[in-house]
Amino acid sequence: MYLRKEEYRIHNKNNSRKLNIVFDTSAFLAKYHLQLPRYIVKIYTVPRVVDEVRDQENKEALELGIETKMIEVIEPREDFRRKTIIKARKIGEHVSLSKTDIDVAALSLQLKTIHDKVIVFTDDYSLQNLLYHMGIPFKPLRTKGIRKARKYRVYCPVCGYVPADPSEDTCPICGSKLVKKHMK
Repeated sequence: MYLRKEEYRIHNKNNSRKLNIVFDTSAFLAKYHLQLPRYIVKIYTVPRVVDEVRDQENKEALELGIETKMIEVIEPREDFRRKTIIKARKIGEHVSLSKTDIDVAALSLQLKTIHDKVIVFTDDYSLQNLLYHMGIPFKPLRTKGIRKARKYRVYCPVCGYVPADPSEDTCPICGSKLVKKHMK
């Protein structure tokens, strides 16, 4: 993957400004960090993503990127993690997102307060939906990605319970896992 000339000019109006990219696990498994030019981009990720890369070949490629300072691993601040969880609950995605997804979104939100240009590389549709609602651009890698934002209603598929508190993920009546349904 490479940036076209016009994309380079947009992202490099000022030579000191780089495109700040946050990678989720799928980006590292595709080894995208080895294909991007260092003078144009700065790559970030979270510790949970590093832990998810387990096979030897990808682990070595990731460690090389970290050692050469091409990749910076940052734990997102708790206040950004809380904001992200609140937004995920508001749109009904909290039941579909992993802790890693929440951390990736929180880090991208945190970086957005510092840098002009932040983009997340991910194929995860729920994470893309959350980012869309947060106003953070994303780039799908091997999928088409989402085309529009969606909101979901969370409910119990067994007894129909609808939680008043969006932090619930199990039904207090029957103990079933709550699920989400697209709201039109």
